[in-house]
Amino acid sequence: MHIISQPRDNDRLKSFVGRYGDILTVLKTVVDPVPLQTLLQFYDPELRCFTFQDYQLAPTLEEYSILLGIPIQHQTPFLDVPKEVDFRLIARALRLSVEEVGNWEVFHAQLAAMIYGIILFPSMPNFIDFTAISIFIRGNPIPTLLADTYYAIHSRHGKGGAIRCCLPLLFKWFMSLLPASGPFVDTQSTLKWTQRVMSLTSYDIRWQSYRMDVKDVIISCGEFRSVPLIGTKGCINYNPVLSLRQLGFVMSERPLEAEIAESFCFEKKDDPVRLEQIGRAWRDVGVKDGSVLGKKFAVAMPDYTDWVKKRVETLLLPYDRMEPLQEQPPLILADSVSAEHYKQALMENRRLREKEQDTRMELYKAQADKLHLAHQLRGAREEDASRLRGKKRSYEEMESMLDAEHRECLRLQRAEASYQKRIRDLEKQLRDKDIQLKKEVDLRQASEDHLGGEVWELRRQLKEKITPLPECSECSLLIDQCHYLKTLIPEDRLS
Repeated sequence: MHIISQPRDNDRLKSFVGRYGDILTVLKTVVDPVPLQTLLQFYDPELRCFTFQDYQLAPTLEEYSILLGIPIQHQTPFLDVPKEVDFRLIARALRLSVEEVGNWEVFHAQLAAMIYGIILFPSMPNFIDFTAISIFIRGNPIPTLLADTYYAIHSRHGKGGAIRCCLPLLFKWFMSLLPASGPFVDTQSTLKWTQRVMSLTSYDIRWQSYRMDVKDVIISCGEFRSVPLIGTKGCINYNPVLSLRQLGFVMSERPLEAEIAESFCFEKKDDPVRLEQIGRAWRDVGVKDGSVLGKKFAVAMPDYTDWVKKRVETLLLPYDRMEPLQEQPPLILADSVSAEHYKQALMENRRLREKEQDTRMELYKAQADKLHLAHQLRGAREEDASRLRGKKRSYEEMESMLDAEHRECLRLQRAEASYQKRIRDLEKQLRDKDIQLKKEVDLRQASEDHLGGEVWELRRQLKEKITPLPECSECSLLIDQCHYLKTLIPEDRLS
């Protein structure tokens, strides 16, 4: 049964992912709070990013889109919950009707809505509010998810308290940038998370990873030089130019001061005019492709690196710097080589380093796959052994049943042979009786023919022996006299 049902399960999973994206991976993500607590302490509220010793990280619309497998629609995202609830619209979105109870599309819609309300946009534990359902119906959750992520981090920065919004997605994003092998992974049981993170440099981060396929990047919206975001709790902007390196592009210059100066964060109800302005801005999404942003090398030029280091001196990182856990690339002095060769060397070194990390990651995955396959093989062997034992018992029972059926078949064959012999004997007796009866009939017919001949002969002889009486004249005379006397006697006397 398992072999037959598996393709149907795969088809249903593909149908769900095709309609609602890869939100099931978020549902299955186990969030370790320690890495997130460490990450949040590096938040730079002015720039809307996480600033480390020589690099910056900031979640982007494109990365969230890749993680969830949901495209970003260049349209006005979620603005606010409608004042009046249209329950018919909700029923249609959730495929709710009496006729469709038990339909897989109904189950998929309700499962996706539950993930939206409980995991992606949680309001209260195990409850789906109308806000989550509204975002689910619009089908464009990425801008709202990123807005809630930034707003939750920014609004709680320096105030304490727990952050509940979008934690599985933020966790997956952060872990996708950290080294997947090498000393960083090897020291997870001997060093604290803060120590391991402080030991990382720009050289150690997995910049390209799965993001290399990103070609178009949302840089601005309308009159905003950054990207304004509207979440379920408030509005905030983020600066995608700080994240270009995460998407594989070269970071050559520091961000413009104007992009930093226009930063804002407010609750939606506090500034309805700005809220309306943001809604209009999303009707004019500014997208730049790779040809404008530059080649994909994920390299930071000295201008940008120096700017980040000066930023670190201003911010003061929350922990003391640690020595790198792995060997760093040799320093190339810009004054000893031309600027062009210096850039090429940096990019080539970065490319080789990325290739090495990818190779290590592939090796790690191959080893993990090998171990997983070994476990599967062992499980399959145990399952096969158990199945064989079960089959052996089944075969023994079947053999016993077949043996009993064979004995019964032999008994029936013997009985049939006995009946056939008896039938043949009876048929022989009938044939013999038929022959005897025919003989008796022939004898009787012969006897009847013989008797008939004798009767005929006797009749003939009898006829020959009968002598006719002689004619008598006296009798004739007497008859005549009687007639005469009759005429003489009156008729009344005679009567």
